[in-house]
Amino acid sequence: MRKIITAIITLILLLGLVPADAVRAGEVNFSYNYDFWGNELAAPDAFRARTVIRGADLEIGALRSPADVYVGPDDTIYILDTGNNRIVMLDDTLQPLQTIGSFMNDGQEDGFNSPEGIFVDQDRMIYVADTGNGRIVHLDADGSFIREFGRPQSDLIDPNFVYQPTKLVLDRAKRIYVIARNVNRGIIELDIDGEFTSFVGAIPVAPDPWEYIWKRLSTEQQREGMVSFVPTEYNNIDIDDSGFLYVTSGTVSEQMHPVRRLNLTGTDIMRRRGEYPPIGDINFLYTGDGPTGPSTLVDVTSHSDSSSYSVLDRKRGRVFTYDEDGNLLYIYGNLSDQEGLFRSPTAIADFKGGLLVADTQNNTVTYLETTAYSAAIQGALTAHNSGHYEEAAEHWKNVLVQNSNSELGYIGLGRTQMRQDDYEAAMRNFRLGNHREYYSDAFQLNLKDVVRDNLLLIVLGIAAVIAAVILIAKYKHLVLRRDNRILGGLNYAFYLIFHPFDGFYDLKHEKRGNAVSATIIYALLAITMILRRQLTGFVFNYNNPLRLNVMSTIISTLLPYLIWIAANWALTTLMDGKGTMKDIYTATGYALFPQVLIGLPLIPLSHIMTEEQGAFYTFFLTVSFVWSYLLIFFGMMVTHDYSLGKNIGVTAFTFVGMGLILFIGLLVFDLSGQMINFVQAIVKEVQFRI
Repeated sequence: MRKIITAIITLILLLGLVPADAVRAGEVNFSYNYDFWGNELAAPDAFRARTVIRGADLEIGALRSPADVYVGPDDTIYILDTGNNRIVMLDDTLQPLQTIGSFMNDGQEDGFNSPEGIFVDQDRMIYVADTGNGRIVHLDADGSFIREFGRPQSDLIDPNFVYQPTKLVLDRAKRIYVIARNVNRGIIELDIDGEFTSFVGAIPVAPDPWEYIWKRLSTEQQREGMVSFVPTEYNNIDIDDSGFLYVTSGTVSEQMHPVRRLNLTGTDIMRRRGEYPPIGDINFLYTGDGPTGPSTLVDVTSHSDSSSYSVLDRKRGRVFTYDEDGNLLYIYGNLSDQEGLFRSPTAIADFKGGLLVADTQNNTVTYLETTAYSAAIQGALTAHNSGHYEEAAEHWKNVLVQNSNSELGYIGLGRTQMRQDDYEAAMRNFRLGNHREYYSDAFQLNLKDVVRDNLLLIVLGIAAVIAAVILIAKYKHLVLRRDNRILGGLNYAFYLIFHPFDGFYDLKHEKRGNAVSATIIYALLAITMILRRQLTGFVFNYNNPLRLNVMSTIISTLLPYLIWIAANWALTTLMDGKGTMKDIYTATGYALFPQVLIGLPLIPLSHIMTEEQGAFYTFFLTVSFVWSYLLIFFGMMVTHDYSLGKNIGVTAFTFVGMGLILFIGLLVFDLSGQMINFVQAIVKEVQFRI
């Protein structure tokens, strides 16, 4: 015991000798990505904090609520120090160059009032969204005043509108695109002279139909308390080297994309081909401690070197980087007091391949440089886009060495292998990367080579399959003999599904089938669903193979039909139905046979079909379900001796009965769980007392 105590004291003393900064430097930042199934997977850090810029360290006085940061064409850094109403300029080594806090305007000293946005064009002209003064200020490279643009004038703008510009960019034609507070009609476009031209890129409104109907039925007083169907405001803007506008709105919904890429007409041309759209986090809590709800995206910056862009989530202090197709490359950051993380980030800017992040609560700007992991990803994208596929493959292999869980790495490597005509290797990597579209393309190209090299064997194989099908159809009666009650009952299923009215009549009155054979069909259906879930071809199989639960698959397959049988029997006993529960059970089982007859052959066929042929796969799968449901409908009509109209009504009421059974079942299940918990609590209390 004495040795243990001595070791603990020694460890504490050693930790006390380590500087606090050194301890922080050793901590691992929160970095992860999402797999195809939406699970969070830990990933190497994409960035590391190289420098935290503070005004005191620059000997220019503390920064106060820096709202924006911009990197000029010569890598000069412009920090908009909003709380101090000034611009702080740094060179590319992060050393101070100049501070612009005031300027002469028409012979009078002038200055900013809570500015929130800054932009520098190719001529190093500085444009500032002077929010508090309701204007845009144009300065030259040295900070001398040139002109200002006040409130735009137009019949499209409300005369009572209070102009508060917050962010802005300029294109190569010197058109100015302005984000203003309380403007939901899009981006304000000004010409080179600052005159209003139009609104660009308004977010379309898609109200919930039910909310719309409810509004129409509500009183005027009730409508006033409801949320109006108005477009969402943009909160930030950036422009890439091609002149396309990147904007963020901070609002995530099914109709609204929080990140958009607009052309000059305001049309959103953002590619969203990834597994999940660019919305920040896809997994989050709606209640509980800490930040809840979807990400709040407040800024976006494009990266010219690799056709990617990064967005900033203020709610959780994270940076999400996507490629040009909308694939999530990596995530970095968290809300923390740790050096290199953030408390209230508001702006980001691309700087030498890394990022500058302004934090209004920490009053800092953090320079994040790329790590070997993110550099490998960016290098792979750059090499692939420039046609250097062998170089791209090496970068992707490097990515996979650092992160073997990177689906993006497998997909990227597969893309380069496809370019090199190595289709089999590409297929393996696309499968590991869970990318079905690319896998299908590689499979189709590989199939052409396989068919060309093995044409004779394929023809012989097809002929053998056709001959086997003919022989089975011709001699199946020898196996499924009518004198054998069970096998004959199964053989009768082939007749019934093609002759439903005669088939169901004979099933009940002539005893051509039996409940045992129907039970076998139920079992075959469950087996079919299990096999389909696990063995369907990769292109058409969206189930997670690691999460197979045979019992849950069986229950989810058969329980709806069992509830149907119970509800139909309970209802038809009150509505002159002629069928017993055994009759309903048997008829329903035989009606499900098409799902087995079609579903089983589709499993091997799904392995030789491409995504383009998926319509045929979906068609036959749909036919099997529709066929079964129609057989159930007509089977109940014959079994209960109903007319068509009465059968329709009884069927509708049966669905209502199924809903009641489910409700009562869930209620009993919930009450039983609460009772069990109550009893367990009493037992624990008694044990504690004793």
